[in-house]
Amino acid sequence: MLDLNSGPVEVKILGAGANFSKYGSMIGLGLTGYFGTLPKGSTVSVHNMHPGEACMVGPQLVDEGRYHMAMTSPTWLVETAVSGRGTLGFAERPMRLRTICVFPHFDQFAFAVRKDLGITSLRQIKEDKIPLRISTAPTHLSHPTGWVLDIVLAEYGMSIQEIESWGGSVVYGDRQPNLMEKVPEGRLDRVTGMRSGHLNAVFDEALMTRPWKDISDAVDLTYLSIDEDVLARMEQKHGIRRALIPKGSLRGVNEDIPTVDFSGHVLFCHEDLPEELVYATILGIDQQKGQIESLFLPEQGLTGPVDLSVMWKDTFVPLHPGAERYYREKGYK
Repeated sequence: MLDLNSGPVEVKILGAGANFSKYGSMIGLGLTGYFGTLPKGSTVSVHNMHPGEACMVGPQLVDEGRYHMAMTSPTWLVETAVSGRGTLGFAERPMRLRTICVFPHFDQFAFAVRKDLGITSLRQIKEDKIPLRISTAPTHLSHPTGWVLDIVLAEYGMSIQEIESWGGSVVYGDRQPNLMEKVPEGRLDRVTGMRSGHLNAVFDEALMTRPWKDISDAVDLTYLSIDEDVLARMEQKHGIRRALIPKGSLRGVNEDIPTVDFSGHVLFCHEDLPEELVYATILGIDQQKGQIESLFLPEQGLTGPVDLSVMWKDTFVPLHPGAERYYREKGYK
C-alpha cells in the first residue's frame, strides 16, 4: 500500500463512466490541487473501462491492490463483496474493503411492460411463456443491472436465455447512457422502440434520467412488483436490498412498487489504505462540494446536494478510519 512518508505517491482511482469520472476528477483536484495535502510531486489518476463492468469488477480490483479507490452503484454491492455473498461470478469470496462516502443518488430497479400486454406479475411471464422484447442495461456481469436481472429471473424460475427461446429478445444498445443525446446510428432509441412496439418491456434502473420519463409519458406502462418472498430471499442470500418506487414518481406508477434498491454512488477503498490519505480525500471532497454539484445537470447522476452530514450514512459496510475521523472532527458525524 501507499506510504505517504516516503515522498511522492501515485493514487489510482477506478472511476469509469460519465458520472464516476466527474467525481474522480474532483477527488483528484482535491488531493493534488492548490490546497491538496499529499506529498509534493504526488499524482492522482482516474481510470476508465467499460462502466458496467467496472461497477462489477471494481471491488475485486481494489481488494487485489490494482486500484486504491473505486466507485460503484448501488451502495449495497460493496457489502455483498465484503461478505462474499455474491453469485454467478461476482463477489463469491470476502473482500477487504471500507467505505469513504456515498454521493446522493436515489434510484430503483424497474420492471415495466407495455400495458396492452395484459401482464400483471413477474410470475405470469414464466407461466405464460411470454416472448418479451426487452430493453435493459448490459447483461450478466457487464453491469449491476444485468447481474440483478439474472438473479431476479432465476428466483422466478426463468432466465434471459429462456425468454429468448420463447421468441423474445433482449437488447441493450438503445439505452442512451448519460451524456449521449442519441443512440449510435442505425439503432432505435428506447423511447421510439417502446412507442412503435418494436420493444414491449424495459427492465432497468436509472429511473431519475430523462429516457424513463419520456417512455412513461409516451407509452402506457404497467410497473411490476417483486414479490415479498423473492425480495427476502435475495437479501438473505446476496445482500440485495429492497426499495419502493414511490407512487407518482413516473406516469403509470399508481402505487408504491416493491423492487430492488439501486441508490447510491459509493466511493470505497482497501481497508489498509493509509488513514491520512482517506482523510485527505474527504477533505478534498468537502472543499470541492460546489464544484462537484456544478458538474451534474438535472436528471443525471446526483439527486441531492453534496452534504457530508449525510454522506457517511447507509454505507452497509464500516467507514474507513480516515473517513470516520474526518466526519467526527469536522462535526459531520
